[in-house]
Amino acid sequence: MTLEEEADRATELLRGKIVRRVVRNRSGELLIEFEDGCRIFADSNSALELSIELRDSAENLAE
Repeated sequence: MTLEEEADRATELLRGKIVRRVVRNRSGELLIEFEDGCRIFADSNSALELSIELRDSAENLAE
């Protein structure tokens, strides 16, 4: 499976899911847990950067 196919599959599996929480126990670790119990886990020997871009909203403008 190519990276693109893997990304497309992940997109389909995650469509409509609601995030329950995000956990960062270490700089190289990221866990995203969804309301239905599904989890995404990323682990790296180096620090992972977490960047979240929000759509233009009042919340963005307040920053």
